Formats: sequence, C-alpha cells, structure tokens
Amino acid sequence: MIEWKKSIDYIGMASFYSLIILLIDAILIIVIKGEMNQISDTLSFVLLVEGGICLVVGGGVALYSPSFGKINEILFHSKPWNAKRQKDLEKQMAVFILTGIVLIIEALLLSAF
Repeated sequence: MIEWKKSIDYIGMASFYSLIILLIDAILIIVIKGEMNQISDTLSFVLLVEGGICLVVGGGVALYSPSFGKINEILFHSKPWNAKRQKDLEKQMAVFILTGIVLIIEALLLSAF
C-alpha cells in the first residue's frame, strides 16, 4: 500500500512539473512567434527535446551519483558521500525522470492532434 502511495505521489509531482513546463513553453512560443496558428508543431518539438534532456540528465545523475559525490567531496570539500545521500538523490531523480517521460508523452499526444 505504501509503494502505491509513493508511486502516485511521484506521478502527481511529475505531472504538475510537466504542466508548468508546458505552460511556460507555450507562453514563450506565443511571445516569440507572435501568433497561435502553428504553435502545436513547435511546442511538441520543444517538449520532446526537453523530455529527452530530463531523461538523459536524470538517468546520468542517478547512475553516476557516487562518482559525482566523490568529485564534489575532493574538489569542493563537501560532506562525505554515503548511502543515505545516494538514496535521497535517487528519489529526486525519479521525479525528474518521470517528468521527462510525461513531457515526451505530452509531446507525442500534441503532435498526434
């Protein structure tokens, strides 16, 4: 039961973040282009690119978090890397990755219509 609740929370947060990104992108495209005729093509492409970036960055950070942590520890004298910090980072990146997936789905749905 708890896992389902966490999953629903993650999906809810990812959907909320992707809607914010969608609105910001739509407003910027309208301001830049100055018309609303051909907004769907540009908006679907921008959402697809942003979703891909979210997936790549989120997966990369979650995959290489111990090495990034060690680099930060050596260069910037930050706190030592431990399993708790890695688990927290993986939770944050799960929302980031889900946001990327939702953005890609939105882009595909937008391009279909």
